[in-house]
Amino acid sequence: MTALQAQPLPYTKLQVTLAATLSAPFFSIMFSGNIYDALGAGVATLFGFAFSLYVEKFIRIPFVTAFAGAFVFGMIAQFWARYTGFPSTADLIIAGAVMPFVPGIALTNAVRDIMTNHINSGMSKMFESLLITLALGAGTSVALVLMN
Repeated sequence: MTALQAQPLPYTKLQVTLAATLSAPFFSIMFSGNIYDALGAGVATLFGFAFSLYVEKFIRIPFVTAFAGAFVFGMIAQFWARYTGFPSTADLIIAGAVMPFVPGIALTNAVRDIMTNHINSGMSKMFESLLITLALGAGTSVALVLMN
């Protein structure tokens, strides 16, 4: 193990989960959701993000953890919209909950690498980012299909 691998991560899993949970409601509001959509997005993100971190302990594949988290927040969004009695929309809850999972920095770095003629690293990062995005869509879709 190198010295770089031995260094602790800058944030704990609890801190990352809380940051994702606090940001999701604002994304939901940004996409024209109401306060109930925002609360639902916060709850869905809390459980989805925590579950994806739990799955990551056993399966260290980013696509699998993204799928697992998306499945959980998709199910919670559907339950929230249907059974709480609040005037909320599952689509807006999912839109807010998915944003902390989106690999935006990795995709930006991939484009930057490609633009600076680092084609191999740029294409591999872009492909990984697109697969994670596909896994998020697939997990959400499976949750939606199971709820209908």
